[in-house]
Amino acid sequence: RVRVADEGSFTCFVSIRDFGSAAVSLQVAAPYSKPSMTLEPNKDLRPGDMVTITCSSYRGYPEAEVFWQDGQGAPLTGNVTTSQMANEQGLFDVHSVLRVVLGANGTYSCLVRNPVLQQDAHGSVTITEALWVTVGLSVCLIALLVALAFVCWRKIKQSCEEENAGAEDQDGEGEGSKTALQPLKCSDSKEDDGQEIA
Repeated sequence: RVRVADEGSFTCFVSIRDFGSAAVSLQVAAPYSKPSMTLEPNKDLRPGDMVTITCSSYRGYPEAEVFWQDGQGAPLTGNVTTSQMANEQGLFDVHSVLRVVLGANGTYSCLVRNPVLQQDAHGSVTITEALWVTVGLSVCLIALLVALAFVCWRKIKQSCEEENAGAEDQDGEGEGSKTALQPLKCSDSKEDDGQEIA
């Protein structure tokens, strides 16, 4: 089983009738894993926000070459920090950080290349315009619901006030009728009493 520590030059000696030797060079290589991408912050994003995108790839050998690209394939070289650390087996873990200002439609790709195997491992993160539209629509919908609830509350309150006012008016009219009728009853009874006496 080949390990990273086995890398180096070896000489093979062969003696049958004549003595001969040959040198061979052993170069060890291990492919890198598919990069994992993280975005910070990862919510409530708007075009123009500054974000940090991290690309991580593991257990490769030798040290990798890391490239960043935008959605059009143009290289992104500014604000990039890459670190590579070897584990106890001698394999490398790669972490590359890109700081970038988000556009309305943004795709950011990380390419981890093994220079010996000439193999590339790709990772990408995309923030589409649909996301901004969704966020905008959500905010508008919430505002509309709040406004609608306020209008309904005002109408219900106004309706209740009108009903209460109507009920008070009816009570007032009823009391006035009773007072007007009461003297009539009293006068009738007096006339009846006068007739009986006569």
